[in-house]
Amino acid sequence: MIRRATILDISALAMMLTTMHKETELKVPQIKTDKLISKINELIHNGLVFVSIKDNKIQGSIAGQICQDWWSEEKYIGDVWFFVFKEQRKSNVAKNLLQNYIKTAKDAKMKIRLGHLFSGDIDRKDKFFKRLGFAKAGSIFVEV
Repeated sequence: MIRRATILDISALAMMLTTMHKETELKVPQIKTDKLISKINELIHNGLVFVSIKDNKIQGSIAGQICQDWWSEEKYIGDVWFFVFKEQRKSNVAKNLLQNYIKTAKDAKMKIRLGHLFSGDIDRKDKFFKRLGFAKAGSIFVEV
């Protein structure tokens, strides 16, 4: 089941995002818990957060916020996170989450921008996004 996240999901989302953070392939700064909780709360109230639930447990989540390019007034929905637990990655959880996200953006007459940073399996994720109608738009490089 896919639904909008509520404040009752904050703890579970924080645990999920901690897992996501641990799976990064590059070294990333340590999580500051109060900042993490604050951002989750902000996005639940002012952004777009979907969770996939099975047996009362979160299987994955996607979240975003309204953004603008520095050169334009046009708004779009930029993702903040998109994560599915390893045990669910061969299921339809990711596809169902993204389809709900896409539908909500279309209903709001906004486009979506997705990214995947710091994690592995970049080629598989690129192919997944392309299958759902997205085009790759560049790369991000980080100093190591």
